[in-house]
Amino acid sequence: MRRGLLVAALLASTSLVAAPALANGYHFQRVATIPLPTKPGHGDIVTYDPMNGMVYVSLVDDGLAVVDTRTNKVVHDIKNIPSPNGNTADANYVYVAAADGPGAGKVNAIVVISKKTWKEVGRVTTKGTSPDWIQVEGNRIYVDSDDANQMEVYSTGEKPKLEHVWPLFPPNAKAGPDVATVVPSKHVVFQSDDSFVEAVNTSTGKIDRHMDTGVKLLKHGGTKGEVYDARHNRLWVATTNKTPGVFVLNPETLKVIKTIPEKGGVDQAAFDPKLGLFYTFEGGAHGFDVYNTNTMAHVAFVEAGGPAGPTHTGDVDTKTHMVYAYDGSGPSLDVFKPVK
Repeated sequence: MRRGLLVAALLASTSLVAAPALANGYHFQRVATIPLPTKPGHGDIVTYDPMNGMVYVSLVDDGLAVVDTRTNKVVHDIKNIPSPNGNTADANYVYVAAADGPGAGKVNAIVVISKKTWKEVGRVTTKGTSPDWIQVEGNRIYVDSDDANQMEVYSTGEKPKLEHVWPLFPPNAKAGPDVATVVPSKHVVFQSDDSFVEAVNTSTGKIDRHMDTGVKLLKHGGTKGEVYDARHNRLWVATTNKTPGVFVLNPETLKVIKTIPEKGGVDQAAFDPKLGLFYTFEGGAHGFDVYNTNTMAHVAFVEAGGPAGPTHTGDVDTKTHMVYAYDGSGPSLDVFKPVK
């Protein structure tokens, strides 16, 4: 019922929005544009929450927007979260990395928001500054510090407690860690750091293996986000470099299976396992690339965003398959429907 109502509403609005972007086997219809309560420019991570059908959007400079995928409207606008980077959620709370960076009076913290009241119920200052990627898995919160080049592990709940601090590789990182992914079945975090991909053992905190992709290290890093494809036992790694672009790796050895070019440097990646589609959201290219994880082939580039602000980030609703792309020129969240 819920999915049917959503699809019907989106199809009804198609005539009001942009024409579909054609693709090999798929085309992508822009079916909605959701205004965001922020200024144009560089926001950050977009996260779909399968537990409640919400999408969390880290906004420009301050705040978190909560979008209800049933109505495609912002239902909560939570402020006093300076310089928000990553966000994640468990059954009861949303956790946002506030990342002002080093300096007196700067806020570097995990901000805890209740899903019942949609108000802040706690925050804990991180040990390292500029917390970036953050992910809940089980009763743990994993968060990276860009400045300290380390992964910190906290307990979940209103008052997260620091449990571990794990140094990352390389020892003298220039850009530091970026978006990673936890794979519980392998007891590992696949972590981006400078031009490297590394496997962090979640039992010991040790780096079991690492590989250098050799991509050119830019201001905002080199490797940019991992996605694990369990069906084929492959690790997909996006980068800030158009060529070689995306790496497909063997997760046990981190050896390269294939590389596939990107339209522009990637900031966030997402995966729809049911459709077998891997998405890379690209600020420089103002849109997102789509890849078929079954054939390891490029499917399409879909324009989103405009000259006033980057696309930068996005995620996919894995129930309805709708793609949510941050349009910094709006500012808005643009919604696309894959059609085969």
